[in-house]
Amino acid sequence: MFFLKHIFRLREKWQIEREDEEKPFLEHLDDLRTMLLRMALCLTVSTILCAGFASNLMDILRRPVNQVWDMFEESHLPAGIGLEAWGKAKEMATAMTSLDDSQKKLLLRQVSPSQGDLTEAALVLRGAQPLPEDRKKIFIRDGSPTSSVRELAEALDAKEAILTDGTGRGALKMMSAFQPGEAFMLTIKLSLYAGVVISFPLLLYFLLQFIIPGLLEHERRLLYKCMAIGFGLFLAGTLFCYFIVLPRVLTFFYTYSLEFGISNEWRIGYYLSFATQMILMFGLAFELPVVVMPFVKLGVLTYDMMKATRRYAIVAIAILAAVITPTPDVATMMLMAVPMYALYEICIILAWMHERKEAARAREEVARFEEDFNNDNSPYNH
Repeated sequence: MFFLKHIFRLREKWQIEREDEEKPFLEHLDDLRTMLLRMALCLTVSTILCAGFASNLMDILRRPVNQVWDMFEESHLPAGIGLEAWGKAKEMATAMTSLDDSQKKLLLRQVSPSQGDLTEAALVLRGAQPLPEDRKKIFIRDGSPTSSVRELAEALDAKEAILTDGTGRGALKMMSAFQPGEAFMLTIKLSLYAGVVISFPLLLYFLLQFIIPGLLEHERRLLYKCMAIGFGLFLAGTLFCYFIVLPRVLTFFYTYSLEFGISNEWRIGYYLSFATQMILMFGLAFELPVVVMPFVKLGVLTYDMMKATRRYAIVAIAILAAVITPTPDVATMMLMAVPMYALYEICIILAWMHERKEAARAREEVARFEEDFNNDNSPYNH
């Protein structure tokens, strides 16, 4: 209620400046209800539209997890062996376990010699996997059909290559639903998060339209620019988190669990909430200029004030970054804090430019007034 009263006072200030009648409190509440209904309708429509692309959205959200697994699996491969070739070799080795010798030879003739050697090396490693370490080396040496296969198998064993197939994702098991309706509810939740992203410009427009009513034409054009900048910053924050921060965070948790011998079984519901909330938080954090600049325009914040409180802003940004980023490492926190601080410095520069512009405008008005006052035909001289 305290926050609403301040919003209503701000609305009344803009109305008084335009010589409008002061609205009673109930009319402010009616405008608030209209704004909330518009935002709810907009969000509902965008959510329904996104629900039609739920499978694509799920693939997009799985991408950072697949990146973590691919990076981990690639680190256990010798140089010169790619993930695609190794994945195909594991699939063929799995299929060959149920074939006789003639069928195995026929299958190997369907691929290149290098792919065939890699497949046989994977098959040898599968056979040696349950053996003790000393006997495993003997099995690899004596069980390899050719010297090239033996060299590949020894190199793969030295790197502790991941032998599980691609569907199991090795030590990373996720995307499991434990309740009958969980997948359906997750689809709705994912569509809602995506709806927030795509409808963000309209949501921001409805909010600003409520806070600053009765905009003039040039002010509406300025509002559209602010909306575009706000959406651009929001989109930049979400993309920055999705492509840079989220894979790093997932890698940290994945490797941290392995160090303690804990298998990674990430439930889809928890992962979805974790990833989407983190992405949205980064998007909102990048809205700092959109939040600060209206206060600069209203005179609540000034260039001198923001410059003098820079040290406190750094501390506040560091605390906020530590809260938003779920990992305790400094590098991930800096990925959040550095862009926010850069945006804060941009706000200081914009505040300085705004004050210079306002000062120049004030000087022009004073000069115009003095010119009119000194004019012989001025009404001030009669």
